[in-house]
Amino acid sequence: MKGHCEHIIEIEDLHFAYGAKKVLDGIRLRVPRGKVVAILGVSGSGKSTLMNILGCLDRPTSGQYVFEGTDVARMSEPALARIRSARIGFVFQTFNLLARATALRNVELPMVYAGVSLDERREK
Repeated sequence: MKGHCEHIIEIEDLHFAYGAKKVLDGIRLRVPRGKVVAILGVSGSGKSTLMNILGCLDRPTSGQYVFEGTDVARMSEPALARIRSARIGFVFQTFNLLARATALRNVELPMVYAGVSLDERREK
């Protein structure tokens, strides 16, 4: 993590397109550290696409996204995975659980990827 930043998220002139279909067109957003933000809009307005970009799951077509002082567009996939693992939390509508795994294993899995020991995982 870079030094203390006033904004945890800074987006400037962000665009995203699926082929010729523009989904996000010139988004500008600043989220101050410690603030809670809601993203609202009608179905098809690009909320999920924006959330995927904010969560470092997708990259914008153009524009800048700075997370905690770092331009994520310049980061490698492994570096983005480390941010997702350590700094960003996801709550999916559909839960995205593994059907063949127990509830405990589904809860443990992100900690396994983060290298948390078995004893610490069980304690948590």
